[in-house]
Amino acid sequence: MIQVDDKVLADIDRGFSVPAQPELLLKLQKLMSVSEPDINKIADTISQDVAVSATILKTINSPLYGLARSISDIKKSVRYIGLAGITTLVTSSLLKRSFKDKKASIPLDDFWNNSSNIANSAVFIAKRLKKRISSEKLFTLGLFHDCGIPVMAMKYENYRSTLTQAEQNPSETLPNIEETAYNVSHATIGYYVATSWRLPVDICQLILRHHEREYLDKIDGSTDQVSFAILKLAENIVYLHKHFRESADWPFVRDSVLTVLNIDEDDIADLIEDLNEQLI
Repeated sequence: MIQVDDKVLADIDRGFSVPAQPELLLKLQKLMSVSEPDINKIADTISQDVAVSATILKTINSPLYGLARSISDIKKSVRYIGLAGITTLVTSSLLKRSFKDKKASIPLDDFWNNSSNIANSAVFIAKRLKKRISSEKLFTLGLFHDCGIPVMAMKYENYRSTLTQAEQNPSETLPNIEETAYNVSHATIGYYVATSWRLPVDICQLILRHHEREYLDKIDGSTDQVSFAILKLAENIVYLHKHFRESADWPFVRDSVLTVLNIDEDDIADLIEDLNEQLI
């Protein structure tokens, strides 16, 4: 596990507009902290937020879960995906909402549409390839792996040009370019946001390391490596769909992703064809 220096995290806390945890999440964490959490109380607490409840039901009833019958109430949702899964979905919904109507140097609606496409694609890929990783984990990772980007865009007026520079110089990772320009990267800020909101430790670590092109150099078959590989594949498919060229990281991780996921180029072509029909 990689640790981020406490001073770096303190600097982020002082220098950036990081959204605070909302009351609903604090209540849920308190209810979950007991030895035997009460599902009824948890469901009732979630149901008090109409928007979050609607988002959860929409997600669970989407093609991602492939349910034979739709689920119409939060209590059934909790029983279906479990306490950890429902907490992750609530956190995802609230964190995304916390950036709504913020001023930034990039269009935040476009950013979240792109992140949603990656999240949905990651879940689709895992199901298609029959990987035993929870849909909630992959959805959250896909949605928030870049959550440091809107935080940086809210602070730096020239941040859009930094993103453009990274696209034009694919030999350098975006975090390296950010570190040169700002002495901090969106990966580190994203890690800070994720840990502040108490996302699962494995997701926080993947957010921190999602641009590490050497992450799969020593393949160990771990769930984290499979999650990383699925994320990079989903990123590339979404980027291809939007820009008609590969993402910056893809040439550096392609072979390792194929090995970890036990697929070939033909499998990727099939995934691209199927996902292109679903992407926004």
